Amino acid sequence: LNLISLTRNQLSAYLNTPELLEQELRVGLSRDIFTDRLRRAFAMKLEKMSAAPQEMHAWLTYWLIVVRDANFGAGLIGYKGFPDANGVVYNGYGIDPTYQRHGYTSEAVRALDAWAFKEAACRCVVAYIALDNLASQHVVAKCGYIRQNDLHQGEQVWRLEKDSML
Repeated sequence: LNLISLTRNQLSAYLNTPELLEQELRVGLSRDIFTDRLRRAFAMKLEKMSAAPQEMHAWLTYWLIVVRDANFGAGLIGYKGFPDANGVVYNGYGIDPTYQRHGYTSEAVRALDAWAFKEAACRCVVAYIALDNLASQHVVAKCGYIRQNDLHQGEQVWRLEKDSML
């Protein structure tokens, strides 16, 4: 598995002209992951990236989840910004239905969290997961996240503390 941090131009290309991004990256790209919600998230990420310094873009972008054996960009993972004053970041991810239940999402979550925890400012990763999304709950549990006893806008809160990774 490879994770590729997408630039603003690459995010825009994936959204608008994915065939050009496929040529640039030399990998196939899933079209099946795009929902209206993801399109809105792309727009927000592009806006945030245009206002942020270049060195912060990795915290704001999506990282393409590339399945090496298939040479295919099967999903996306990323944070919703850089760590807040308490050292907390919020993640989100999705993967093409064809590539679900193969461990790729768990591998991507572990890899991106390891990257985040190299930064002193990041002390905790939080995931908000719909109560009925058992597959995603399984992913974060497998990655060491702990389910909290509270809800955020009707979604279950899961936390991974940096100290638990040491």
